[in-house]
Amino acid sequence: MLAASRCMGAALAFLVGCTLISSSRAKAQASEFFYKGKTIDLLVGSEAGSGYDAYARLVAHHYGKQIPGRPNFVVKNMVGAGGIVVTNHLARIAAKDGTVMAQVQNTVPFQPLTAPGGEQFDATKLSYIGSANSEVALAFTWATSPTRNLDDLQKRETIMAGVIGSISANYAHALIDLTGAKIRLITGYAGAGQSMLALERGEIEGYPALFWSTFKTTKPDWIEQKKVHLLVQMALKKHPELPDVPLIFDRLHRAEDRAAAELLLAPLLAGRPFIAPPGIPADRLAILRKAFVATLEDAEFRADAAKRNMEIQIVTGEEIAAVVARAYASTPDIVARVRRMGEAR
Repeated sequence: MLAASRCMGAALAFLVGCTLISSSRAKAQASEFFYKGKTIDLLVGSEAGSGYDAYARLVAHHYGKQIPGRPNFVVKNMVGAGGIVVTNHLARIAAKDGTVMAQVQNTVPFQPLTAPGGEQFDATKLSYIGSANSEVALAFTWATSPTRNLDDLQKRETIMAGVIGSISANYAHALIDLTGAKIRLITGYAGAGQSMLALERGEIEGYPALFWSTFKTTKPDWIEQKKVHLLVQMALKKHPELPDVPLIFDRLHRAEDRAAAELLLAPLLAGRPFIAPPGIPADRLAILRKAFVATLEDAEFRADAAKRNMEIQIVTGEEIAAVVARAYASTPDIVARVRRMGEAR
């Protein structure tokens, strides 16, 4: 009797297991079939012709062939408030079935925390798909400046340009706050372009934050001809092409300093994030994430990016979601400190 009962129990467990497996397979197949004949709208939170737009259109050109069902992609620009408008649209209006996604500025997921104003979304509930690159910002000086490394920057006053409201000014204040850097910030220049001209004319000594991807494409001669001193990398991790340039975390030993730097620099890991609305079916999000990575690994995509001189570094949706979660776990004093860095003038 006992043996028969055990056999019946085992048979029942086997049948339940088979049913669950069959159900899971059927659900996956249904989700894959979902995209057949569909169109995915990719909304871009910056203007046509921008760097963000270029990455969005490059990915969109190749993405569909990696998604089961091979949906078409239509790219639409939805500009406003530095990506907040399109993200609000995703959260409140867009279809939540996996047919709408957006590429937004990397500050967007963190803005409700560090610079709130106008957001109508919960960043921890957005569906993060991935990014085609991550960023590393560099503080640097002109070759004639006596400030040649981070030690020098901590010892002598160095004149740098910084644009109010941009990362150039924010990161300058972060270097002052976190490392004791002696930076005299000149904020009268309209943008990075004017600042670079001022640097060549000798009006200033350096600049506190230029992306390495921008550096390589716009000022390659500065690197090749050693016209600048690269002082420090501002990012969560070093760029593989810059092993000898110190990372800011190499100089931060107090837990509160490292926590503030992690929150401030979290957007750089996200690079140019692709996101979908909150609440899309989990199996479709899994398909979109898997296909996104496959797109970035595809030889044809890589060749296309190389022709356009666009740097590709794979950042997964899971990685972005994790760094967003860590940011929102920051203590109130760390959040307040990072806000002050952004508000400093």
